[in-house]
Amino acid sequence: MKIIKLFPILLAYFLIVSTTILLSDCKSTPKLSSSKNAKPLVSKRSVSKSRNPARYAIRASAVGGVAGAVIEKYMDKQAAQLRQDLVGISQVERVGQGIEVTLNNALFFKPNSYELSTDWQPQLKKLAETLLIYRDTEMLIAGHTDNVGNAEENRLLSQKRAESLADFLQAHQVSMIRIVTQGFGQDTPKILGDTEDARRQNQRLELVIVANSALKKQAKSGKSVE
Repeated sequence: MKIIKLFPILLAYFLIVSTTILLSDCKSTPKLSSSKNAKPLVSKRSVSKSRNPARYAIRASAVGGVAGAVIEKYMDKQAAQLRQDLVGISQVERVGQGIEVTLNNALFFKPNSYELSTDWQPQLKKLAETLLIYRDTEMLIAGHTDNVGNAEENRLLSQKRAESLADFLQAHQVSMIRIVTQGFGQDTPKILGDTEDARRQNQRLELVIVANSALKKQAKSGKSVE
């Protein structure tokens, strides 16, 4: 089992009958990695059973009342900018108090490779620049594959692809303290079935953006956020 690290407020995983993912207010270390000093976040089995880790992450991070509405406005602005940054290469959705960005692996990786293509890196650089503007956020980068091939190899490939995007963002000044990565392999398909279209949609990276503790605190205090 790949060893992973805990992360600041953002993404510790929500366990409902050993299936779901939770964002928790725990103190932590940065990106999930294979470091021998890292602590397991949750078992591979319990994570892999979650059907939609992106939506669970957003839902578990949410706060109530007026503060939630303030955070939603902050996310509206960020999502609008991300749509401009990533036009034609991603799907950007506003979900609850978060943002879900879906990137098609076929655009960014060669088959069975986890090295980012140079073709779309100018757009990914714009993504990093926007993340620097909206600093009061944390994010999960979730890797997914289709169901072709060995399940464990697919999980490892999806993890390495998620880490490749995280490394790119770090190289463009986005702090790794804001990022957690997780490879789900073929266990979390977006589309069920074995058609070519289903396999294409299931091979994806999901960037899930939620409020960090500073933004939540500011929103709860009644102060405006930019």
